[in-house]
Amino acid sequence: MPSSPPPQRGTKRSRTKAALIEAFWRVVDEDGFPSATLEAVAQRAGMSRGAIYSNFASRADLLMAAAGVRGLKIDRDFSEPGTLDEQLRRFARGLAEALPSAPGTQRWHAELILHIATQPALKAHVAAGFAGLFQAMGAQLEGQHRDELTLPAGNLALAIQSLAMGLAYQAILSPDAVTEAAVLDAFATLAKGAVR
Repeated sequence: MPSSPPPQRGTKRSRTKAALIEAFWRVVDEDGFPSATLEAVAQRAGMSRGAIYSNFASRADLLMAAAGVRGLKIDRDFSEPGTLDEQLRRFARGLAEALPSAPGTQRWHAELILHIATQPALKAHVAAGFAGLFQAMGAQLEGQHRDELTLPAGNLALAIQSLAMGLAYQAILSPDAVTEAAVLDAFATLAKGAVR
């Protein structure tokens, strides 16, 4: 009696998205970001270009979804109650746990930044995504620390993200220098300066 195939996980749509993202990365790994056209990704995935558009609004959306799969996983949720120092300490610990994988992202990350910088529409798309991130983080920070902040909450969100990205890039370039203690110290200093 033939055995039945193992059940597939997720919806058909989620499996299609995952296959497209996997195909995207195969193209990028072999030929770089500029080569990851919708046609090339669809062909690599064995799907039509329409399959991409039914799952992603644009090439920029596909690229950002793909970057999210390979990027550092950092929790930017500041809704959990606590002092700003406590919240930034939690964030810093999460960042420090993620940083050991940063050196493995260096090639594609450098190519991604260059690709974004040379594509105005993609750059605008990424900027809009960050604007939404800063707004969400700022709203959470404002809701908890409104009267004690020394700067607008949106600017604090920008500072948190910029410090995290700077430490991630530094971990790529000199991983031994970016210790957990250094990360915790950096965010403790930010917390002290951000509250009255």
